[in-house]
Amino acid sequence: MIKNYTSKYFGFFTFLVLILVSNIGQAQNVTWDGTSWSPNPPTITKNAIFTGNYTSTADIVAKAVTVTNGAIVTISGGVSAHTFTVANGITVDVGSKLVFENNASLLQNNVSAVNTGSINFKRNATPMRGLEYTYWSSPVVGQTLVGFSPLTRADRYHSFNATTNAWVNESAANTMEATKGYAVRAPENFTSTPQIFNGEFIGVPNNGDLPTNVVAFNPALLNYNFIGNPYPSAISVANLFVSPTLGTLYFWTHNTAIASNVFTTNDYAIRTRTTGTAAISGGTVPGDYIAAGQGFFASAGTTTTFLFTNSMRVAGNNAQFYKNAQAVPLNYYVHLNLTNTLGAFKQIAFGYEEGATNGYDFGTDALASTEGAITFYSMIPTYTSGFGIQGREYPWNINDIVDLGFNATIAGDYTITIDHVNTFFDDKDIFLEDTSNGTYHNLKISSYNFNTAVGTFNSRFKIHYLNPLLSNNDFTINENSVFVNTNNNEIVVNSTSEKIKSIQVYDVLGRLIFDKKNANENKFVIENIQKQNQALIIKTELENNQIVTKKLIF
Repeated sequence: MIKNYTSKYFGFFTFLVLILVSNIGQAQNVTWDGTSWSPNPPTITKNAIFTGNYTSTADIVAKAVTVTNGAIVTISGGVSAHTFTVANGITVDVGSKLVFENNASLLQNNVSAVNTGSINFKRNATPMRGLEYTYWSSPVVGQTLVGFSPLTRADRYHSFNATTNAWVNESAANTMEATKGYAVRAPENFTSTPQIFNGEFIGVPNNGDLPTNVVAFNPALLNYNFIGNPYPSAISVANLFVSPTLGTLYFWTHNTAIASNVFTTNDYAIRTRTTGTAAISGGTVPGDYIAAGQGFFASAGTTTTFLFTNSMRVAGNNAQFYKNAQAVPLNYYVHLNLTNTLGAFKQIAFGYEEGATNGYDFGTDALASTEGAITFYSMIPTYTSGFGIQGREYPWNINDIVDLGFNATIAGDYTITIDHVNTFFDDKDIFLEDTSNGTYHNLKISSYNFNTAVGTFNSRFKIHYLNPLLSNNDFTINENSVFVNTNNNEIVVNSTSEKIKSIQVYDVLGRLIFDKKNANENKFVIENIQKQNQALIIKTELENNQIVTKKLIF
């Protein structure tokens, strides 16, 4: 009897456990029936099952996703595009659809998640004219080139071989490979009037680690690797550079209409891990993220296998598309433009970045383009080539000097102007020294206009953060007539010749920690700086507009 009772009891207990487990399993699923969620909306710990049509009104999350029963699920795009974040895998049954409108994103957390069935992932190219190309990369498995752009001429699909440094014609029937860049010409019915190409990738969404082979960059060959974002979400440029493999990224903008069947390399915008410059032909500066579907060229430090990973993926930030979680190192950049009245344009950037040196740093410094009527660049000692982007030692030093060079193929009038700076430079002067006439011009106040003959000029311009424009006598008098010392917990500035007009105090990081204007006296006492045994830079402007800079440990 005891045996029979125990058996019955055990069976009843097992039945209760099965019911409990079953209920827990059901509690992990939530269903959209076309009208509402049952029993409640999904979370990152609940599986979302769509049995009816659905259009997102905000970002959405789920543990796993199943789209079935002929449902059409649409993740909204546009200016306020939404992100669908899924912890695990996605299943789209035959006859159902999971659609991502332009700029919408699919973000998956589990690198091992398996996806089944196709999504529809829409991407709009920047407006194109007939015969122009956009650089693409597929975010899905199984998409053919002709299926993506069926009206493109059959011989106008291309990839690039960095080993041979040559374009490769791709068959229209070829399936687009993950991580590979493709140049696809506009549909044959496009005209000289720019219009948007509405692309749509259909296939199983890429997820997880995706390798791509890259070839070491040879400056003599300019053999860049043509790769692309392989995910249906944006990727972070900073996280792309976590590996030291890649150096500089180039994005094709096709700003310029084709002429005599020839495109111009002026249309490449440049990006390093921390900043970017606009193409010679103008347009936007590449930002901190690379949109889904975007192909681009990249230099590589070595011939190796580069790995795209889910850790590079980010939610949102999927809007900047060219036809064409690692923290970002601390960096502050100045962007300068060189232009003339005929429309020539060149942009460069230089700045101060954690980990950078004043020499060449792969992945931080980028060569300047040599195309166009003008070439503009900063210079690094021992390098004959100029740099379009240059990172320098951080912390910033107020006495630093940046050498600039330019080449002009057309004589005439030109202008150098600040395009933009980081807020770090808001309270700092940026002087352009013109060694041809001995002047120092504050670019923070206005642009600098100059005239040049045809030629290369690598010693005419320099960037300073102090203006040392004084006669030898005045400089000696003012330098020796300003004294800075300490008295207990105070800093005392004395001027024996001119009255003090203003005083600024900077710490070793270049931060302005004290600013006094209209002092109008020969002696000034600074009382509210905490003594920390730190190096300070005391910048004193006198009534005759001369500036004296002193260093002090306080």
